[in-house]
Amino acid sequence: MQVTIDFNNKPGATARSTYRLLVLLALIALLVRPAVSNWFEPSPEFTFARVAATNRDYRMYWPDDWPTTPPWRHDYPSSDEFLVALLHELTGVRVTPKSYEIVQLSSADIFKYPFLYLSEPGFLTLNNKEIANLGEYIRRGGFIMADDFRAAAYLRGPEELEVLRYYLKQAVPERELVRLDLTHPIFHSFYDIDTLKMEPPYGSFLPEFWGMSDEHGNLQLIANYNNDIGDFWKYLDHGDKPLKDSSQAIRLGINYVVYAMSH
Repeated sequence: MQVTIDFNNKPGATARSTYRLLVLLALIALLVRPAVSNWFEPSPEFTFARVAATNRDYRMYWPDDWPTTPPWRHDYPSSDEFLVALLHELTGVRVTPKSYEIVQLSSADIFKYPFLYLSEPGFLTLNNKEIANLGEYIRRGGFIMADDFRAAAYLRGPEELEVLRYYLKQAVPERELVRLDLTHPIFHSFYDIDTLKMEPPYGSFLPEFWGMSDEHGNLQLIANYNNDIGDFWKYLDHGDKPLKDSSQAIRLGINYVVYAMSH
């Protein structure tokens, strides 16, 4: 199924397209591994770029991950591959099965990618170069999806939203991180999201959506707080996440990409 995106007129999903998404997700849950490499795109236009950043010690939380899987790498590459495959199946965004990369925040390479995925921002311990690059990336108009972080009570660590806010304030002190509600255009850029209520993949916390905009009101960062959208992408094919919340996570991810590419 191929749905062309008209960036001049971006209607939300109809009830029919929502039903088709649910059916497709159910099929992909069974067939995703063979499906992700079954197409060719000669002129890809989008790369899902995952940020590698300096993280604080995580051994006490995930000892089996030490030292090869730092928090910024969580759910890689499964979630990245899965979103790219669904962009191909559900939208007109041109991608290949390998349209995902890891990019160092300290590198100038981040400026090649208009969309960055930042996993576990609650574990950031950025150095001066990373802070400078983060600020420059935002001021140049890049878009960041911050995902997979939660309230202090879950890991008995710092309040992770405040960790993200702290580094954003160092990088772009003139910008503010604010709570988003359902009226924001990002929730209607491709699919019409009708609720922001969903069960997070861990804990009994209430997911919140936070954002940072430029001086023109265009959103440049969205933060999925008390939630892990990438976790839903990764585990949808395992069948251990509710289809309702998994399909919501897919709609959100696609909306984020479409918004970033059209604003």
